[in-house]
Formats: sequence, structure tokens, C-alpha cells
Amino acid sequence: SDSLRNVVFSVLIYETIIQDYLSDSPLVVLGSGASVPYGLPTMSGLASVLRKDALLQMEKDSTKLFSDMDSLGLEAAIDNSLLSEAAKNQIRRLTWDCINEGDIALFRDKDLEERMQSLVQLIKKIITTSPNQFTVVTTNYDRLFEYATDLYGASTVTGFEGNFFRKFYGFSDSVNNKRIAARERVVKILKVHGSLDWFMAEDGSIISFPLQEKIPTGYTPLIVPPGKEKYSTTHEEPYRTIIEEADKEFKRAGSFLCIGYGFNDSHIQPKLISQIKSGGKPIVVITKKATDECLRLVTDTNVKKYLILEDNGSETRAIFNNEYTNVNGSIWSLKDFMEVW
Repeated sequence: SDSLRNVVFSVLIYETIIQDYLSDSPLVVLGSGASVPYGLPTMSGLASVLRKDALLQMEKDSTKLFSDMDSLGLEAAIDNSLLSEAAKNQIRRLTWDCINEGDIALFRDKDLEERMQSLVQLIKKIITTSPNQFTVVTTNYDRLFEYATDLYGASTVTGFEGNFFRKFYGFSDSVNNKRIAARERVVKILKVHGSLDWFMAEDGSIISFPLQEKIPTGYTPLIVPPGKEKYSTTHEEPYRTIIEEADKEFKRAGSFLCIGYGFNDSHIQPKLISQIKSGGKPIVVITKKATDECLRLVTDTNVKKYLILEDNGSETRAIFNNEYTNVNGSIWSLKDFMEVW
């Protein structure tokens, strides 16, 4: 039945389901909803920035573009507008500026380490039960997971090399042992839409400059901006190689945990949906609000093992076996979710 049952269940009922579903090498899929609790801008926040831009205001289609942002959302508004190349490039730059500002502010937060504990715990939970490897596939440009990986003490693999948090420990035996452990623990972060750190030079070469305040002169940010053009852009490097690697990881994974992911991206969805349908692999989705597309794809009759947890005021709404039930607490949020997993 699709009807909401007017009963509140104990979290204990779902603890067993969560632990069972995510017992076998879970791959994590991160969407924009995973970054919002850390102060990163939402799509509506980005839309507000775009509306104020003088170059976009001069576009022939600007009135329709801004109106559609309210009624259809940012991506659909961009898709429905005939924008000049200059406007498209401006949207890419403004998107980078907007998200980078929020990311840098988080990086400089004196309480960053404390704020990142949920993500650090997530890495620890998976990496200690897997063969020292953790894979996350994300459409986000921000560096949250790179920060969490450094704070946990593991090696980050993105296709680029480097670290953010560097403390001087010297050369004692215990420090050497930590270095060996960090090399053995690997977090693979596959950023299918690019990263704030990635840029292309005028000669076409690809490079990573960490933590830039502004876009370096002579470089273009390697982020795929909102809109349908992302599907042509991602045939190019580095996106093509990263998406191919993500496809391989979806096949290798034993289960899936989706955090704040809206299921609105055709780059990673086909392989993910194939694995939970024909592959029979379990999926758990935690999110503020499950999108219509999430509900359509995940609650399909061919998906045998799924659990969706979303915000329902002071409780969590659980969608399981095509039934809606209310659960005590806020286990739809990563912080509370980690306490029951």
C-alpha cells in the first residue's frame, strides 16, 4: 500500500535493515543535499547569484530565464533558454565563485574538524570493514570529502594527487607507522562533474590548484555547470575517464548508500539503477526530501532491497517495501544515521 500508516516505529526496527543492507562493501553516492548542512549553497542560492549578474541580465532571454528559475528550478530554466556562449561561460564562472566561497569559508572554520565528524565516521565505518578501501561517487564540486579523508588519515585518490591538512610530526616510529597506514587506507573520490580545484589551461592541459580564492588567470574551471550541456561536456577529459571508473565501481560495489542525492543525473544513474534492479544489490537513501525521480526509480517493483529515509518534522519518514512509516528521531540526517548504523 502507498498509504501512510499512522504509527510511529522505533528506530530499532530499521537498525537491523540498515546494518543488513550495508554490510557488504557499500559505495557512497553524494548529492548536493549532502553539502547543504555545511553551508554550501543550494541550487536556489546559486540562482539568486545568477539573477544579480549584469551580463546575464543583458541576455535576450533573461526575463524568461529568471522567471523559469522560480517556476521550474535552475537547471530546467537554463535548458529552456537560448543563451549566448558568453552567458554560458559566465554561468560556469559564477557557479565556481559561489560554491568556492562557501567551501573556503568552511575550510577556514575553526570548528571544521568537529563539524566534519559525521563524514569522518562514515569513512571509518566503511574503510575498516572493507579491504581498506572506500569509494564515493559525487556530482558535487566541493572538497568536503577530501577534507574528511585528510582528517581521518587516509590517502585520497581522485585522479590528481595531493593533501590539504599537513601537520609536522617529525620522524618517530609511531609517525612512520601512521604514514604506512595512511598509504594503505585509500578513499577513491570520483567527481563526475568536476571539482573546484581542477582547471584547464589555454593549451588544453589539465591541472589542479588547491584552494584558490579566484579562478587563476588563463585557466577555465573544470566544473560541469547546471544544464543539459553537461551531457556533451562530459565526453571530454577528465570527465570521461572519471565516469568510466565510476561505472566500474558501481559493478564492484556490494551495496549503495545515497546521501542527499536527487537521482537527476544520467551520468551515474543508469549503472546504479541497473545494479539495484538486475544485480539485486541493496540501496539505502538518506535525504531531506526524496525527489519524485528518487521515488520512481528506487521504489520500482524490480528493486527488492531498498530503504528511503527522509525528514518528517520531528520524525523520519521511512519508505520500505512500498509502505510509508514514521520513525522516531532524525535518522535521515547523516549525524543521526551514523549512530544507528
